Amino acid sequence: MKCSKKTCLIILAIFLFLVAVAVALLVVFLILPRDNSTAPPRARTKTAGTILGQTVVLKDKETQIHEFHNIRYAKPPVGELRFRPPVKHTAENPEELVEATNSTEILCIQADNGDGTEDCLVLTVRTANLNASKPVLVWLHGGGLATNHGMMGGYSFDSEVTHKVEAVTVNVNFRLGFIGFSSVEELWDEEAGVYANNGIRDMIAALNWIQENIAGFGGDPDSVTVIGESGGATAVLALACSPLANNKFHAGIAQSPAPEMRFTHVDGDKYQRTIVDQVGCTQNSKEERKKCLLDLPAEKFSRKYIDIVNGDAYFTFPRSQGEDADVVGLVVIDPVVVTVPPRELSSAGFVPDKPLPVIISNLAEENFEWAWIIKPPFSSEEELKSTLGPLLKNLTDDADVLDKVLAIYPDQDPVTVWSLLTCDMRATCPSNDVALAMSTASNRDIYRLYISHRPSLGIPAVHAYDSVVLFGYGSGASNGGGGFSFSPVELDLKFERHYISMVKQLAQNKKFDDGWETFPGKSMIYENSDEISNVMSNKPQQTECEKLAELDLVKYGWQNR
Repeated sequence: MKCSKKTCLIILAIFLFLVAVAVALLVVFLILPRDNSTAPPRARTKTAGTILGQTVVLKDKETQIHEFHNIRYAKPPVGELRFRPPVKHTAENPEELVEATNSTEILCIQADNGDGTEDCLVLTVRTANLNASKPVLVWLHGGGLATNHGMMGGYSFDSEVTHKVEAVTVNVNFRLGFIGFSSVEELWDEEAGVYANNGIRDMIAALNWIQENIAGFGGDPDSVTVIGESGGATAVLALACSPLANNKFHAGIAQSPAPEMRFTHVDGDKYQRTIVDQVGCTQNSKEERKKCLLDLPAEKFSRKYIDIVNGDAYFTFPRSQGEDADVVGLVVIDPVVVTVPPRELSSAGFVPDKPLPVIISNLAEENFEWAWIIKPPFSSEEELKSTLGPLLKNLTDDADVLDKVLAIYPDQDPVTVWSLLTCDMRATCPSNDVALAMSTASNRDIYRLYISHRPSLGIPAVHAYDSVVLFGYGSGASNGGGGFSFSPVELDLKFERHYISMVKQLAQNKKFDDGWETFPGKSMIYENSDEISNVMSNKPQQTECEKLAELDLVKYGWQNR
C-alpha cells in the first residue's frame, strides 16, 4: 500500500522520533547510576578477597545497610594451633569471592557450658556506603572473657545501631576461657613469644585485618574506635597496654572494665594449675601434658568438666566467698602481649603516634542485680549491719569500721548502701586510681565517665545498662543483658541521645561539646536529671573514695574478668 508524500514524511518523522527516544533512554540507562539495591553488595579488600554480603532495609523503610557476616580473619585455631597466636587468614587472590551472607551466630567455645566451636575467629561488618570513608567502631563483647554474652543477638552492633552511630561497625569474636587465656607453663614457648593472652592476640589480629581491609567497606583505617563492656572493657585496657596493638586503634571506650591486672603469666600458671589436673593431664613430662591439652575435646575446658572460680564473686563484697573467689584474672602481664598493667602504663616503653583518647566508665550500682543472686534484698538496717559487720572484719582490725563505713552513706536505704559501697570499693574508686595513673602516660588522653542515671524501669544504674542504651532499649532482655526490656520514657531517650552523641564525637575525633575534659581535670557524670550530663571537677564519688581509702578499703578492685 502506497502512502502519499505527506503521509510518508509523517511516518518517517514518527519513526525517527521513536529511534531518538530509544537512543536517549539507552544513554540514560548506561550513564546514570542505577538502583542496585537488589544486587548483593560486594566489598573489595586487600587481603580478604571480594566479600559478598547482603543488604537490609531499616525500620524507616528507606535506609539500607550492607551486612557482611562471619568473615574469617584468622585460620581456625585447632589442632596444633589451639593454644597458639592466631594465624592470619588471607584470600588466595583479590578476586576470590567470599560468601558472608550467613548471619547465624558463631560462638567460640563457652567456658560455662562448652557450647560453640573452636573455628570461631570471625568478624561481622556493617556499613551504609561501600565508597565512603567513615569512622570505624569495633565491639568487644562482655561475658567475663569466658562467654560471648549474646554477641550477635542484640547485645552488639546491628544495622539499626550502625545507622544511628553513623559509622562502619565491626563485631569481633575471640577465644574465651582457658582456650583463649591459658597461661600454664606447658603451653609457654619462649622462642615464639607465647606465654598467655591469646584471646587478646585474637583481637589484635582482628585490628590488623581492619587496618588492611576496612577501606573496602567504606571505613577509615585511621579512625578506629574500640568499645568493650565488662570483660570486653577489660580487653580495651589490655589493648592500651599492648605494644602489639599500638597504633592499631585510635580511641577506646571501656564500659565497666576490671581496672586491676595484678598477676603475671607465672602467677597465671599457679592459678590455672588445678585446671590441668582436673582435665586429667597429669602425665610425668611437660611435653606429654602439653599433648594431652592439645588432644582433649574443647568442651573439656568448660564448667561441665572443671571447677571455675565463681564469677559472681566479682560483683559481691570482697572475699564474701573466700579470698580465692576474687582470683579470677584471665588477662595477665606477660613479656609480649600485655607488657604492663594499666597502673604502670607510663612505663610501657611504647607510645602512640597520636594522642589516644580512652573513656573509662562505670555505673553507680554495678552489682545491684548480682548481689541479689548471692543474698536477698536487705529489709532493714539491722540486717545490713549483721551481714556487713563480719565481712568488714575479714578486711580490717578496726573495731569501729562498721560505723565508719555506714557514716559514709547516710540517709540511704540498706540495699542502696550495700550496692553503692560494694561498687565503690570494687569498681568506682579503683577505676579513679587507674584512670589517674593512665593519664600520666605519654600521648594517652584519659576521660572518666560515671553513670548514675536510673532507667525508668525502676532499678538503679546496674552493670551493662550503658550497653543497653548504646544498642537500644530492650536489646539485652533475652541474651544476658540483664532483662532491660521496657518502653523508655523521654528521660531514657534523652540519656540515649547523650550517650550516642558522646560515642560519635569520640569516633569522629571531635572535641566534646559539653565541656568535658581529660582526667583528672574533669569528670562526666550522667545523672538522673533533666540535663543528664554534669561535668564536674571532682573525681566520681570523690568524698566516699577518700574516706574508704582512709580505712584501707579501696584495694579490692575487680581483677580482669
